[in-house]
Amino acid sequence: MNLYPALEARMGNWKYYIVKMKMRELAADVRFASEVYDDRTLDQAIQRALNEGRVKKQIVSFLTRRPDRFFASIVVASLGGAPKFYPVRITSDQRFEVFVDQGLDQAFGVLTFSGEQKYYALDGQHRLKAIKTLLDRSAPESQDAPEGFSEEEISVLMIVREEQWDASFLQSYRRLFSSLNRYAKATDKDTNIIMDEDDAFAILTRRLITEHEFFQWVGREKESPRVQTKGKNLNPTDQHFTSLQTVYAINETLLTAAWRWNVGWGVGEDQELTRDKYVFKTFRPNEDYLDQLYDELVMYWDGLLEVIPDLRKEPTAMRVHDLQAKDENGVNDHLLFWPIGQELLAKVARRLLNKRLPDPINPSKEAIVNALKALGQVDWRLHQPPWRYFLLTYDPPPRNRWHMRSEDRKKALEVSEQLLTWLVGIDELPADDIEGLKLDWQTRLIPAQEAEQVNEMWETVKKKRIAIAK
Repeated sequence: MNLYPALEARMGNWKYYIVKMKMRELAADVRFASEVYDDRTLDQAIQRALNEGRVKKQIVSFLTRRPDRFFASIVVASLGGAPKFYPVRITSDQRFEVFVDQGLDQAFGVLTFSGEQKYYALDGQHRLKAIKTLLDRSAPESQDAPEGFSEEEISVLMIVREEQWDASFLQSYRRLFSSLNRYAKATDKDTNIIMDEDDAFAILTRRLITEHEFFQWVGREKESPRVQTKGKNLNPTDQHFTSLQTVYAINETLLTAAWRWNVGWGVGEDQELTRDKYVFKTFRPNEDYLDQLYDELVMYWDGLLEVIPDLRKEPTAMRVHDLQAKDENGVNDHLLFWPIGQELLAKVARRLLNKRLPDPINPSKEAIVNALKALGQVDWRLHQPPWRYFLLTYDPPPRNRWHMRSEDRKKALEVSEQLLTWLVGIDELPADDIEGLKLDWQTRLIPAQEAEQVNEMWETVKKKRIAIAK
């Protein structure tokens, strides 16, 4: 017989119990759907395939490394076993007599099974697999199981039904599984950045916005006027310089130096090195290491702000699409005031730093400025080549409007990065490759331009490349 302390509950036509199980009980008794029923056809399948890589790389690592490990309830369906719930009359205790009309006597109790039941994980199969792996002595990962892990306890939502395996049974459980996953909503990216206390990039992003003079704000407002904290995209009239998600992405790019791919990132109090960035994001580094990363990050931002002073201009005056090829009273349409341009800038800046820093492990502010100075010579105005008709595209009448590129954007950004790395001298291209780059660029102009106009714009790009190289 199996028995569990339990709370009985109902929702819709489901009766379920909230029970606690020891990790060893869960690992030994709860199966996967494939073990309970041979789901050979898609019509009969009631559970997703296990992603073994995710289990070992992410969840097992989380359980072994984090003393504050915690899981949400695993939803388990039981089949057979003559389940019976025995309420416990807690109001017979004088201390609880005041609650006699609250229905507590029917809520608390003991749930029993005959021992012939079958359990399977309806929701939480990857968590279950990780627990089983750590408690399987034949698995290499079990050597890293925390001391006493088998006796730790987890909350289980036990769905109880007496039906046998038939069409209606499978349909009801597939529907429940679908509901659990369809209507569960993960926290959004902005919330993750704001709340995460383990992801170093999130921690550093919050600190940068709070402490760096470029992002700081005076007053008691909850949001920085420079950083939008809801959503990634910006509108022309937004007063923010950028978005929280974009700052996070820029920070990650700037700190992902080439040498770190070989040496690794420091995680945990002992600053153990890992080359796996997912692991680095999952386990908070010690405070000294975070301080080192922050000081490095500040130098990168200071360097960018020094070599590109336009970044300090008023954002609403730098996102005006309806311009001709020249500034009007300081108004402009500037690539670096749009998220796609800011992330593009970070990628090229990182490549310049990789190539031109004399001591990339211990960079100085002066060395960073010298490495990045070519970025200050790029013409970032969207109405200038190579960006006009490329990242800033035009809809002819009757729409008659300019807008940031949406069509084939991913490939256009790849070409943009190639253009920039050639412009600033990261890549020295032979003549044939330059012609190939021109072809990639001109075939994506929207709308397509006459050959004479294309050649004129390309000559402007080549002259800028020569000027930067001097």
